[in-house]
Amino acid sequence: MISCAITTSVLGCLVTSLLFLRYIMPLDIAVSIKAVLFAVFILMGCFPLLVSYKLENILGAAFPFYRTALYYIFISCIILFTLTLLRDAVWMLGCKSGIISLNSKTFYSQINLITVTLSLILSGWALYEGTKVPAFKELKIASEKLQQEYKIAVLSDLHIHRTINPEKIKAIVTKTNQQNPDIILLAGDIIDDEVGKVSEITKLLGALKANNGIYFVTGNHEFYAGYQESVDELRSLGFKFLENGGIALNRDFYLAGIPDLFSGKDYDKPINLNKTMADSNNEQFRLLMSHTPADFSEDNNFDLEISGHTHGGQIFPFHIFALLHNRYLAGSYAMGNNAQIYVSRGSGQWGPQMRFLAPSEITIINLTPKN
Repeated sequence: MISCAITTSVLGCLVTSLLFLRYIMPLDIAVSIKAVLFAVFILMGCFPLLVSYKLENILGAAFPFYRTALYYIFISCIILFTLTLLRDAVWMLGCKSGIISLNSKTFYSQINLITVTLSLILSGWALYEGTKVPAFKELKIASEKLQQEYKIAVLSDLHIHRTINPEKIKAIVTKTNQQNPDIILLAGDIIDDEVGKVSEITKLLGALKANNGIYFVTGNHEFYAGYQESVDELRSLGFKFLENGGIALNRDFYLAGIPDLFSGKDYDKPINLNKTMADSNNEQFRLLMSHTPADFSEDNNFDLEISGHTHGGQIFPFHIFALLHNRYLAGSYAMGNNAQIYVSRGSGQWGPQMRFLAPSEITIINLTPKN
């Protein structure tokens, strides 16, 4: 996690350095002022290193506001950088066509002001998108193996941490229960902090209700937060843990789960698909919960895989990096051996409580007999 913050900060400093060159260097101000502003821009790029929970002991009740403010400024820089790249591409085309003059300082100043203003507006929208209660995303899947209908609610990537608003978790629970689901799946990265620090918030999930039970698997952040502590905490709420195993809910439906694909291996909890599906048969509709989306190709011994992890990119343009690191970004995909995968964008988010062009969701999957 520390190495991730370091990498993000290095990239952040690169972004803010380029922003300084694009927006501050052309200004007719003293060199000393530019030097001070350059230091400020570099500091903004390092903000991911300055939101450690260790500062909570110093800042006390002000820490959540401090953390939100720093992340807001950092993401505003990312959005401004993205808009600047897009704007400059259009600018170059305009210059080549003769529509825009390179020597127009007035136009340059005006378009800079418009770009900065737009980035602040979009950053405010991203903050709203990250803190609001997710909307429903519905999916209907028909199968000849099913003899009855099943309504499944999927909550993935809640990332419960000490500065999250408990009211948001309460609202997600209430909204999910309103769907009266047969099954609720918690598809990993539910806990994202020391378990003892977030226990009171995590317990709010205990109000979830499903006719045929609530099931969970581990995501990579449960391993970071403390594998056994996270599992024990969720089990104490009455949720059923699926780890390289499954359960037949009826003759026509088998539900299974595996540990996080990468972190499980690192923490000596590797996946075992054969063991996971050992108690199932080909006549059953087999659903696999896997926090990290993966296609096992000809080894796919299930009909549907439910995953999360990617957040759909969370903040553009990180969609590009998320897709490079994961084969699937968000939504439904066909896979090998006639299997299908659905990747949720998640109901929460990691790090900054912001989303840009990647809305959060409470996924509702309606499984129905094909005929």
